[in-house]
Parts: sequence; structure tokens; C-alpha cells
Amino acid sequence: MLEILLRAVKDIFDKKIFLTSLVPIVLAAFFWGIVFFVFRNSIESFIVYIVGFIPFFGDSKWLQNLVEVVGLVFVYYELLILTSVMIVGLISDKIVDRLNDKYYQLDKRGFGSTMESIKISVKQNLLFIFLFILFLPLIFIPLLNIAVNLFLWMIVIKKPMFYDSVSMYATKEEYEKLYKSNKFGTFIVTLLSASLFLIPLLGVFVYILQLLVFAHYNLDRLRKIRG
Repeated sequence: MLEILLRAVKDIFDKKIFLTSLVPIVLAAFFWGIVFFVFRNSIESFIVYIVGFIPFFGDSKWLQNLVEVVGLVFVYYELLILTSVMIVGLISDKIVDRLNDKYYQLDKRGFGSTMESIKISVKQNLLFIFLFILFLPLIFIPLLNIAVNLFLWMIVIKKPMFYDSVSMYATKEEYEKLYKSNKFGTFIVTLLSASLFLIPLLGVFVYILQLLVFAHYNLDRLRKIRG
């Protein structure tokens, strides 16, 4: 798994991959920047209302001000990443193609489609948003917030990243075999990918690293299946 991660980190500096990865970041940052500028007061009020359910929050004014600032930044960042993951489904084939050309040289026999990628991504993102709102008070509790974040990000990335990383190359039968086999390995890859969100320096490039990790993991297994 460490080798896969190191390869992914190296590949993000590939010129074609790097330039392609900028598209979702710019689009997501611009969109949410406008939304937060227009609806900032409403978003702040919603954050304070939700966090108000934390027992120690009370009526403390300074805590309220702190939560407003931290909450705005945190929610913006989460939505930026979430949107980037959705948009990457539209360009994932270009990134996976580049990776395949460099390392695996597999023939394309895939059953996947952009519409199905969007469908899976939207479904997981809606689930993420529901759980995020449900667990928002826990986000401000040290240590527990790390576990909650990992749990939420594992949910949002597993199915979309798995699909985007190999569905354009594998047949439906090969895809199902990959998805059902080595579930522990898939769990570790998902956990490793979700953990990348905990490294601030990676910022919004996390989603592209996750796709690269999943692509290396699945394309290598697909190559072994085909012999």
C-alpha cells in the first residue's frame, strides 16, 4: 500500500495530470466562493444553531464567534472537496488513461459511463451531506472529530473512486470480481485515501491523489486477472 501511495504522489506532478486536476479545484472554489459571499449570514446562523446542541457550548459569546469563523472555513473546505470529488468524475477517464499509458498498457473493455459515475457520486454525496449535518456537533470535539471525518470521507469516496478508477477498462464481470475480492485491501486503500484529508498541505489536491491511489490499486489487479 505504501508503494501505491508513493507512486500516486509522484504521478500528481505529471504535467498532464496536474493541469487536468486544476479544473475541478477552480470551478468548485469559484462556485462556493459566490455562495458563501451571498449567503454568509444564513450559513453562520445555521452553523451556530447546529453547534448549539453541544452541551458545553451554552451561551458563551466568544465561543459563538469562534465557531462562526472556524465553522465557515471548515464547511467551505468540506464543500470544496466534496464538489471537486463530484467534478472529477467528469475528467477521471483522462487521468486514468494517462496512468494506464505510463504503467499498465491495458486494453479498454470497460462498461463504465460518465452518467453512471455522476449518479454514484451524487448518491454518495447526498448521504455524506445528511450524515455531515447529523454529526456536525461532533466535528468540534477534539479527537472524536478525526474519527467522524474519516468515517464520513470513507463513505463519500469508496464507491465513486472505485468506479472511476477502473470501470472504463474492466468489463462488468471483471469489475464485479475486483469489487467483491480482497475487501480488506479495498478497506485499507479507502482508509488510506480518506486519511489524506488530515494532511492540510495537500489541501484540495487530495481528491486527485485518491483517484491515483485507487487507479494504481485496481489497474494492477485487473492486469493480474487478465494475466
